[in-house]
Amino acid sequence: MTLTAVNDTLLPLSDSTMPTRLGGELYVPYSVFSSLGVSASSEDNVLNLSYGGETLSFSTAEGYVYDQNLNSYSPPAYDMNGTVYVPVKLCCGKFGLSYSTLSVYGETVLRITDGSASSDSAFASNQGSAIESAINAYNGVTPSEPTNPVEPPTQPVEPPIPDVEEQPTQKPSRVYLTFYGAPTTDTTPAVLDALQSAGRLATFFLPTDTSTWPDDVIRRMAAEGHTIALLLDATDQTSAEDMLSALSAANDRLNFLTGLSTRIVSNESGCGNLTQAQRDALTGAGYRLWDATIDCADDTQSAARAYATTAQQFTQTTATVIVKLHHSRNTAQTVQLLAGYMSRQGIPSSRITYGTTPINGASDTR
Repeated sequence: MTLTAVNDTLLPLSDSTMPTRLGGELYVPYSVFSSLGVSASSEDNVLNLSYGGETLSFSTAEGYVYDQNLNSYSPPAYDMNGTVYVPVKLCCGKFGLSYSTLSVYGETVLRITDGSASSDSAFASNQGSAIESAINAYNGVTPSEPTNPVEPPTQPVEPPIPDVEEQPTQKPSRVYLTFYGAPTTDTTPAVLDALQSAGRLATFFLPTDTSTWPDDVIRRMAAEGHTIALLLDATDQTSAEDMLSALSAANDRLNFLTGLSTRIVSNESGCGNLTQAQRDALTGAGYRLWDATIDCADDTQSAARAYATTAQQFTQTTATVIVKLHHSRNTAQTVQLLAGYMSRQGIPSSRITYGTTPINGASDTR
């Protein structure tokens, strides 16, 4: 079963909170978003969700979704278990929220946050008893002392961290270290320190929502020679006009802070998920589309495991590799370990530049 968490709170396990997957999409009862301040109203069998000046209207009977500007979206909402289930990705994207799917103490947790919560790793480390209580309550089990008490493990049992091969028969010809998401004043300075200590330059894909940017951290990135790129959160329903407008506004802010602008872009769900028309609009406007080829998963596992699993993947290719990192509390140490391994193996790294031939999951790399 899958549990639901809002920010740092694990919700009771019930039909009114439990997520489900329909047509490959994650859904939750709309009331889950109410826990984050999303207002809900119903009129003529249409559910209206509003947050931060944005509105989504769902008709479960007719299967349509539209916003306050009458733009239509997919996927639709569904009426189940006496409540309306809404698509998590669409609602989070529209209302500026984030979501992640975590494996916590052997259970799956869908976590939706508004940016005020702790990191996923910090959340996961504190939820053992809460998960057990939620499952017991759902199953109607009353906790009791066992006849022969056994001391519970203080840490979840995890598979062993894989060995790192120090004399690989193959290795990447080049590595691009890339960082996805909004930097933070708590974690990103340590990442920049690690890169500077290792003598490595990297590429930072910043969300087009500039309200998430810490200005001084962005200035430091530029001053230390890293490439600043932009990160879209577009679906196949996002108009080309909206994408270009978001990129233009983000570039205006970037230019104000650093005197620079960028034409290097990635998409949160992958450039291959953009339509051909969307890709044509972006490349026609001079943007270069990039995708990561390895996700380091430093935001969901320890630095040691993130490093070991990534280094293991290095030994399986001689191609150029684009490593996706994040801005978690484990990222700086992961960078230190990866940079040390790359130095020992003689693996070069670079920052992405406009003149570099893009690597992406789309059919064209113009």
